Amino acid sequence: MGPTGQGEQPRTVRRLRAPGWRDLRLLVGLLLVVLSVAGGARLVAGLDDTRPVYAAARDLVPGQPLEEGDLVPVQVRLGEGASHYLDAGTPVSEGTYLLRGVMEGELVPGAAVGTEREALDKTVNVPVDAQAVSGLTSGTPVDVWVSRRDTEAVGEAYLDPELLLAGAVVDRVSEESGGLGAQIGGSSVSLVVPADRVGDVIGAVDQDSRLTLVPAPRTQVGSDG
Repeated sequence: MGPTGQGEQPRTVRRLRAPGWRDLRLLVGLLLVVLSVAGGARLVAGLDDTRPVYAAARDLVPGQPLEEGDLVPVQVRLGEGASHYLDAGTPVSEGTYLLRGVMEGELVPGAAVGTEREALDKTVNVPVDAQAVSGLTSGTPVDVWVSRRDTEAVGEAYLDPELLLAGAVVDRVSEESGGLGAQIGGSSVSLVVPADRVGDVIGAVDQDSRLTLVPAPRTQVGSDG
């Protein structure tokens, strides 16, 4: 045996041991901390889930064009409902008009704005022969022809037809008699016409003229007449 120094200390050998319940508790604690932080972040993000939409800066009336100063952006928390309102993150296109009135401070619905034509066109009910509405549906473009009464003739007589309005649009067809000048056995058709031509159409109806709607390709409303 070799010599052994008197001052040499005995060596301690550490043995690997299986993880105990304290190690598992530590892991569970760390996992709970991570989940708590993630949940808090999501909660904060959810509380700030707002979107910019436009509100009316003043009372807005139907038919007016939207101009700078008419709208003010506001932050709202409406979830999916925010998509129904005018997005303030997108500039309003030039030539945008109000289709209905919006009060000061009210959020502006997307359906409340449209083109100049949509804002200024009006709907007028006209009487036509029941057989003449065959094939007419909502959205059908039509030319309006008028046969005026011959005031010099004896009995019921009409002059040659003339084009009253080109490119009107059918809004609705009713099989029942009704509207201005409707007659028994006739139908009432709602037509979308420019505001400046409403008087011409109503005048023809009031004079007991015979109106005929001819389906036609879409043209610029307001020509002829």
